[in-house]
Amino acid sequence: MFRFVSLFVFVAFCAACTPQNKSNSFAGFWEGPHPEDPNKKFYVQILDSDSTNAKGYWTDNGFYDSGFQIDSLKTTDKSIRFFVPNWNCTYLGEREGNFINGGFACEGDPFDSVRLVKNDKISRFLTDALPGCHEKDFKYHCQTPIQHDDLLQTSRIKRDGDSIFIYSLVPEIINGEYGRLNSFLLIKNNQLICEEYFYGFGENTLHQAESTTKSITSLLNGIAVDKGFVTDLNESVATILEAPDFDKWITLKHLLTMTSGLTPNDEELHFSNDRIKTILSRELNYEPGTKFQYDGGNTELLGAIIKKKTGMYADEFAREYLFEPLLITQYNWEIGKQNGYSCMAGSLEITPRELAKIGMLVLNKGKFNGQQVVSEEWIEQSTSSKTHTNVPEDDYAYQWWNLTLKAKGEEYPCIWANGFGSQFIYIFPTLDAVIVTTGHNYEFDSWAITSGIEKYLYLLDWQ
Repeated sequence: MFRFVSLFVFVAFCAACTPQNKSNSFAGFWEGPHPEDPNKKFYVQILDSDSTNAKGYWTDNGFYDSGFQIDSLKTTDKSIRFFVPNWNCTYLGEREGNFINGGFACEGDPFDSVRLVKNDKISRFLTDALPGCHEKDFKYHCQTPIQHDDLLQTSRIKRDGDSIFIYSLVPEIINGEYGRLNSFLLIKNNQLICEEYFYGFGENTLHQAESTTKSITSLLNGIAVDKGFVTDLNESVATILEAPDFDKWITLKHLLTMTSGLTPNDEELHFSNDRIKTILSRELNYEPGTKFQYDGGNTELLGAIIKKKTGMYADEFAREYLFEPLLITQYNWEIGKQNGYSCMAGSLEITPRELAKIGMLVLNKGKFNGQQVVSEEWIEQSTSSKTHTNVPEDDYAYQWWNLTLKAKGEEYPCIWANGFGSQFIYIFPTLDAVIVTTGHNYEFDSWAITSGIEKYLYLLDWQ
């Protein structure tokens, strides 16, 4: 089987739209299989009718996963040849209609037959943010979000400032100016007024939340405090978890603020077969409470403490005390589960609409649909700055970030759930607004959309 040397060595990011193709050329998308995983496929995109430029893509379950480089493309009327540097392999093939019969020649390996199939519809998931966006007369139009029975109220745009904000920012998202965003939602005055999905994603598509999961973990700890399961944030973690070899000075508050002093190592955590045991065996590199060090190990211990204090694993606790009151039903927290413990640092899959409810809950000081789900006291305490970070002008609270975005001479405080790849919840109390994004910005600047929001944020102040 031909070699896929690296799935995570990438080239410059593709443009948001595809060019028009000629039916009598190689131009378009050619689909090939993964050697082992039927859920994954690779695609070779021939960019022009002269067949001189090409790009490569991987998909996972139909959605974009990563890109790869293609060099030395040469075609005749029926034959094609190109080189994939990442694999050190050359593809040779002959076209027969919508098929290319050929294979990969890799140094030191036998020739591996691989048939390519024409599939231009995949552009919807790889290069076209919205259908038809490559057409010259394409114009973006924001449609009123559909009202569902999910406790999320929708509305048409009512204010000029909100409209200008949307029609300024969303076309830039479509053009790929902020990388590959898969969704953008805007809630204003507790109503969803803009809901856009890109690259084939939809309102019911589960999306990896990454470290936004940490902020949800903070809410769970707050509920545990509200209900009396946790009575003292200064209680020793070693005492709670009955871990006599763990540093006795590390407290629950230190975990919440990422100031435990434990030596950070998220890679070790990712490959561990027992995350809790691994974290409890870590050594200190700073005195607890003296230095911010971002590390998912702190959040994993917060999940273990929920189990110890409540008798329920964190996902069970979340379902009963957080998700059910918000009518959050579209999620999956099974990825990375070990010994009953969900991965608290970043494994939750959820839809953007459900994330929007989390943002609204915080915006409304713990209240949702007339019910006080989390106490106002905890929301205030857990989202206000507790420590400076290693990022200028970014402070940290209890698993929430604090930002101040500036536009047209005004400052707008922001409570921020920050997940790598553009999985974000922005909460703007002074604007009565929540913005949710999800994305696949692992190759691009994960945080680029923040600058786009900041650029136009003043418009949400307009009447």
